[in-house]
Amino acid sequence: MKTWLVDTLLPRLDRVSAALAVVAQVMIVVLIGTMLYEVAARRIFNAPTIWSVDIVYMVNGTLFLMAAGYTLLHERHVRIDFLSSRLPLRLQHLINAAFYALLLLPLLLLTSENSIEKAWRAFDRGTIENMSTWQPLIWPFLTGIAIGIAGLTLQIFLQCVRHLIGIADPAAVAPPGQVQPDRTAG
Repeated sequence: MKTWLVDTLLPRLDRVSAALAVVAQVMIVVLIGTMLYEVAARRIFNAPTIWSVDIVYMVNGTLFLMAAGYTLLHERHVRIDFLSSRLPLRLQHLINAAFYALLLLPLLLLTSENSIEKAWRAFDRGTIENMSTWQPLIWPFLTGIAIGIAGLTLQIFLQCVRHLIGIADPAAVAPPGQVQPDRTAG
């Protein structure tokens, strides 16, 4: 059961974070294209757009959240573990599991729920960004935020499961702060 969980189920669910990271990569291209278009329109043709600032802040804000779960999966968030890395491996897993399960997961579950409700409400009401001259519909931006937060929440849950497994069998999963090896390749 543990081997199936670590080698099959968790890596399959990790693909959600990988897929959202691909979406974030596409969004970077959109961000760069929008900025280049605005610079050319403004500097070369003396015809600035009214929409580029809105697109840039919406895409930029969303792409960071879309990639957050992937960043966690690959242990690329800032981690200060100069003390915990000296502790026994089971205790390290226990500390990480407790942190994820008791602090991060409940907070992000509430945040996910709230962001999904907010995106749905904006879609249902046709809410526009009223601080903008362009006044675009705001629900696509809020939906991207909700998807990114939900993806991060899923990845936190998966990391929590890994640490719970690590408490019972530290050899079954990567130590805290290290990337789980891909056992499906080969």
